Amino acid sequence: MATKKTVTEQYVWNKYDNMPTAYKDYQKKLKEGTKRISTDAKTRLSRFPYRYRLAKSFVGIDAKEVGNTLIGYEAGMKVFLAYTAYEELIGTAYKLRVENIKKKNENKIQDKELADKFRKKDVLITFIQLNIPHENIYLKEKFEAFIKCESNDVLFLALAIRNLYAHGVFTATKGGVKNLKDKVLYFELAHTILFFCDECFSKCIDKIGGEK
Repeated sequence: MATKKTVTEQYVWNKYDNMPTAYKDYQKKLKEGTKRISTDAKTRLSRFPYRYRLAKSFVGIDAKEVGNTLIGYEAGMKVFLAYTAYEELIGTAYKLRVENIKKKNENKIQDKELADKFRKKDVLITFIQLNIPHENIYLKEKFEAFIKCESNDVLFLALAIRNLYAHGVFTATKGGVKNLKDKVLYFELAHTILFFCDECFSKCIDKIGGEK
């Protein structure tokens, strides 16, 4: 009589798990020959899928001794990883003249529903406001437009959280992550960024394969 397998036993890892949609196509086009692109572009297009996979696969940190505040660090890290994947790809996409792609700090991901959810997170919004460097006019303008509901750009939010996390000032309390629901909201933001990246990568592969 067959015994019931656990979820862990049933799972078989595949090298394409959580890779960008166009990754197999990218590998194929590299073998067949692509349009001439710079060494830097090749390096970044080859490196991006692995940063994307790490960000998409990330679910948590194994540090049981930390306690409930761990969910805050997990939330911040998820967004941090997603934004660094974006950073790895976007410069190359811009140089390849991918449609509707601008320089890194000029792109927007408009999502009113998600933006409204974050606007209600008073602790996080105040934390971001207090930690925008005085000289960073770009972030100040983005922030003002966001809190006034003049913009629903959530890519700005990801950048702000990424900076807070990278600079070591992000905490569960200051990030407003009190429970699993708050953590899920951060994960939703990360997956929104990754969805944008996945589509952008596919367009890059179309470009190097000869499509306009």
